[in-house]
Amino acid sequence: MISHIALCLRHRGRVHGKKRFIFKPGLNIIIGPNGSGKTSLLEAVYHCPDCERHQDHKGEYRYFNSETMNPHRSEEPFRGVHGSIIRVRAMFSSHGETMRDVLRFLKFKEGDTLLLDEPEAGHDFQWISRIRKGLAKISQTGCQVIVASHHP
Repeated sequence: MISHIALCLRHRGRVHGKKRFIFKPGLNIIIGPNGSGKTSLLEAVYHCPDCERHQDHKGEYRYFNSETMNPHRSEEPFRGVHGSIIRVRAMFSSHGETMRDVLRFLKFKEGDTLLLDEPEAGHDFQWISRIRKGLAKISQTGCQVIVASHHP
């Protein structure tokens, strides 16, 4: 679980506004318009070796964006029966439907960090509300959830 991050020079140029971010346990939502650097911030948290990242616990980091949901990727982030279901559904479903499958099938444990880039994309207000409730439920397991979104 991440407590805060100070962005490296490369990411400072991509993220508008702050250059140091504090994350709390539970559900954290990064809100901003297109081009404000939300995706760059998530990528910095996930794997930038030059950003100064402080962690409270050693947990697993999982990052999902629209490219992760692409069923034609060469890497397979999903394994087993559930992975096969996700990949087949992704070929015939929207990004939002695939994201719902991911959230339903993956198991999260205390100390893990889930990074999601616009999981509400392509959904109406009712589905956005359901997704947010689901993310809040995941965060109650002790998993930190950090979401980039356009929707306050």
